Amino acid sequence: MSLLKTANMSNNIKYWKGEEELNRDPQFLADQKREFGEALPLEQALSDEGFELNSNRRDFLKYFGFSVTAVALASCYKTNVRHAVPYLVKPEEVTPGVANYYRSTCGGCSVGCGVEVKVREGRPIKLDGSRDSVISKGGLCATGQASILSLYDTERLAHPLMKNQEVEDWSTVDGEIKSKLAVMKATGKKVVLLSNSINSPSTLRAIASFKEAYSNVEHISYDAVSYSGMLDANEKDFGKRAVPHYRFDNAKAIVSFGADFLGTWISPVEFQADYAKHRRPDVEGGMSVHIQFESTLSMTGTNADHRFPMQASKELAYVGTLYNYLAKAKGLAQIPVPNNAELAGNSIEKAANLLLKNAGKSLVISGSNNPEVQQVINALNMLLESYNSTIDMVNHSNQFNGSDAAVQGAFEGLSKGSIAGVIFYGTNPVFNHNKEWAAAIAKAKLSISFASTKDETAAVCQYVAPDNHFLESWSDAEPVKGVIHFTQPTIAPVFNTRQAQESLLNWAGALPSTENDPLANKGILTQKTDASSYYLFVRNYWEGILGAAGFQKALELGVAENSKNEGDGFLHWKCSVIGKFN
Repeated sequence: MSLLKTANMSNNIKYWKGEEELNRDPQFLADQKREFGEALPLEQALSDEGFELNSNRRDFLKYFGFSVTAVALASCYKTNVRHAVPYLVKPEEVTPGVANYYRSTCGGCSVGCGVEVKVREGRPIKLDGSRDSVISKGGLCATGQASILSLYDTERLAHPLMKNQEVEDWSTVDGEIKSKLAVMKATGKKVVLLSNSINSPSTLRAIASFKEAYSNVEHISYDAVSYSGMLDANEKDFGKRAVPHYRFDNAKAIVSFGADFLGTWISPVEFQADYAKHRRPDVEGGMSVHIQFESTLSMTGTNADHRFPMQASKELAYVGTLYNYLAKAKGLAQIPVPNNAELAGNSIEKAANLLLKNAGKSLVISGSNNPEVQQVINALNMLLESYNSTIDMVNHSNQFNGSDAAVQGAFEGLSKGSIAGVIFYGTNPVFNHNKEWAAAIAKAKLSISFASTKDETAAVCQYVAPDNHFLESWSDAEPVKGVIHFTQPTIAPVFNTRQAQESLLNWAGALPSTENDPLANKGILTQKTDASSYYLFVRNYWEGILGAAGFQKALELGVAENSKNEGDGFLHWKCSVIGKFN
């Protein structure tokens, strides 16, 4: 409503909200005495035939808008005071309102970043990257930051499942699974343990113990985002199926073909920190130069000095043409390249000149899962003398080790019945692929999932043995050879769950006994359970390597360096790679 105004003899202007206020209407004066003058048509609204409780936003604002909210606020009254009960016996390390910090390892993915967990009164509330970790270097990605939410997820399974029915007693589940595993071992029926990429030494030892108890079990690694092409190429060229450890902090020239190394590729948190070291104009030796070839705009592409659009289907032509430029400059034989005439502009020539200028301090990478592309990338880096400089194959990465061929073989085996049992650990192939996996799993005589929620794969499994959250677990990780991270629980298990490693050791009959352990009476092992047994499994292994004091120090820092690395041959790699193109 427009405002009315009037003027008196002193030229003082007064504004009125409406004619009712101007004329001092009796009803208006009566309404002024009430906080809410307008009547609320609640009866009319609730009796409306079109009214539904699940109405849309417009209906909600129509019926229960500001007026109703204001009435609720105006009519609220002071509630009874509720007093919080303090600790009857306060833990020595806990001060109410003061946070404690613990070092651990992120379990959001298989990269294995070191983290610092903020814990307040027994509840983890925040994750940050650990500065003592050579992987996270004080940083943490969005996935790692959000992983704490899954600890308190109400969709987590509170108990194990048998044929979609909750069972509170783990011994019932263990008894049935052990019985079926024993029958399959006796009859020679094959069982596959399909896990994500595992770089935990203790977990691999637990799996080895399980395979020792059941010789018919095969362990297959599976990555939803596959690096199998790179792994296969390295196995052919170097005789070593591993992802290299890339050293962006040593690179003065970077050429990337579709590898979003600042966003999602391999170890982005580590790569971001290393990449940033030479991306300042005032850096000693000059700022590094980055050229990006990609089909879609990525975070890495937005940070490149030069970004060139590239069809993903033509990546082999691009890397092959680049190899020929370098081979020609070095007087080496060239390789046949399909459709190289279709490459627009002088982008490849510019990249070649940059790399030659910075030979020994350059790096060429590719995000392709095509082994042929990755073999050409290997040859490029060999020509540029990048190995042992910007690429470390001796202290290689353990972050991804899945095999597409092996996973496909497992699927076909389940479909045809040659694989009678399957155990899923950290994988959800029904979601990642298609419903054909669900049909294949249904044919298995034994199917087990360690999923913490009833995901698509767990829903079609006979048994679900829910795994602990990583913030409830003891474990370790070796994301890069010789770099050890440790995982320690920062909260007691929220639900009736159990670590997958404990389950495997339990079924194998290989859990260490806690009888007569000196720590059992010092609060470290609060009860003689499978959880404390697995702690002993981890502790006994690392105390044998680091010593008791070294293990405790490693838990404080969250990291340790294993100096017992074996030397790897390197000269024969050069012959095998370059020899393919001469």
